[in-house]
Amino acid sequence: MTQARPSRTSLLAAAWLLGVGACAGDLDGSAAAPPNDNVYSTTFGFRDIDDAPAAVQIAAKAVVRIRTASQTATACFISGAGILLTNSHVLGPDVCPREGCYVELTLMHQFGEPGQPSQVLFAVPQAVDVGLDMATAQMYWHEDGLIFEPPEYVELDARDPVSLLGAHVTVIGHPEGCLKKWTDGVVYDATGEWFRSTAYILPGDSGAPVIDDAGKLVGLVHRGPSVNDLYTEVGASEYSVGTASTPIWAALSAPLPPFVISVADSATADDVVARNLVYLNARAPYAIVDATATPVLSLLAVACDAALTRQNFVSPDDLARALKPCVDAMIWMDCRHDAPTVPYGVVCPPPIEGMAWTARFQAMNQVWQEMNGQLALDAISFGVAQLSTSVALGRLAGAESLQQAIGEAQPMLDFSLASYLAAFAVQAYGDSDIVDYVTDYGRVLHYERQAANVAAAVGWLYVVGMLTRPTALTLLAQLREDPTVAIGAKLYIEELQYAFE
Repeated sequence: MTQARPSRTSLLAAAWLLGVGACAGDLDGSAAAPPNDNVYSTTFGFRDIDDAPAAVQIAAKAVVRIRTASQTATACFISGAGILLTNSHVLGPDVCPREGCYVELTLMHQFGEPGQPSQVLFAVPQAVDVGLDMATAQMYWHEDGLIFEPPEYVELDARDPVSLLGAHVTVIGHPEGCLKKWTDGVVYDATGEWFRSTAYILPGDSGAPVIDDAGKLVGLVHRGPSVNDLYTEVGASEYSVGTASTPIWAALSAPLPPFVISVADSATADDVVARNLVYLNARAPYAIVDATATPVLSLLAVACDAALTRQNFVSPDDLARALKPCVDAMIWMDCRHDAPTVPYGVVCPPPIEGMAWTARFQAMNQVWQEMNGQLALDAISFGVAQLSTSVALGRLAGAESLQQAIGEAQPMLDFSLASYLAAFAVQAYGDSDIVDYVTDYGRVLHYERQAANVAAAVGWLYVVGMLTRPTALTLLAQLREDPTVAIGAKLYIEELQYAFE
């Protein structure tokens, strides 16, 4: 369990700040219009769709942002009859069962377009190939409902990897799960069914289509460079790995593999815990264990308790793996009646069970501190807050829990902690005023290494009313224009600018 940055690595925090289930700009229930001037990315690898060639702009209309309980990624429609294409690791056997699952799609989430209301749709798997890292799903308006017919789709041109060598290609995706962008490059290697191109990608681009200059789909992105391969003495070594369209075309007619589970089948408790998010995405709160319908949340509670009573953790990674059922449970639970909507099937445990989960979150914080001195900030803030009956009460409960934990541990104030304090409207920590600390971020040593957390703190301070909108936008613009700030942080900053404009 690494220290989570609110609204970047924390799904719970992202749901609070940007509103999972709605467009990023839908903080107050109304879609936000984009700014008049283009302040978005055109200079650091990712370019805006309105700055693309005509064929790219047309193809981009079929590209969507997809959210599930576990991640935010990219997908595209390849048929006017609602067939969606993405990666297996985005919508495959560890995400969606045979019966189907609920996902959130956001169309036209890009500069130059007003904030778009997201669609919660029902996806039924049609083809899955983990070797090709591809999955397709038939999209419906709702379970047992009408087929969702997208406004646009991209045509597939069957190409094998060797035939793509030397070809100019474009990747259209949602890097870091943020605004839609495009990058381009040249295919330079072909191995088996995969190819490599010099087009740059980041997490969130998973499932992005690779198109040729005619706007036809010739591949599917699924991987980027490892850290060891990323840098040379003269700059970044940008590349992406994809599957060519010919094997994808062949896989479209294959039957679903047997490892795509049915949530109606009997399973062991361990298997349900390991794949609990499949049940969550399917809005299936019960699993059949020993011929008995058993609440998945109760199975997570047993697994979480077992982890919390272990004494023999050999590393932080070992502890993080053991605590995964506790962390997943935070995604399952939300009792706030006015919480942002999510596509998956959250549940509200009875009060007694809610108290037990609060105690577990506090125990998570304790064992994590015992391992490495760090706080489990998500658990003691957002985890506790979501067991309240409203967003306002949750903010109060989370603030109380957070302040108690940091009062006992006395951690050093940094921008990660500041973003949590801002999220729960805590005005001061020790002798530091949180607004002053965040707005004067430039005085902190190597603030640029924490730029995403600075931006998150700015966003939270605006949301809770501790910063004005003009001040928040000015700070975000300064961060985005800072040449020392990393690309991923700049993409996130753009997302906040788009939301707050």
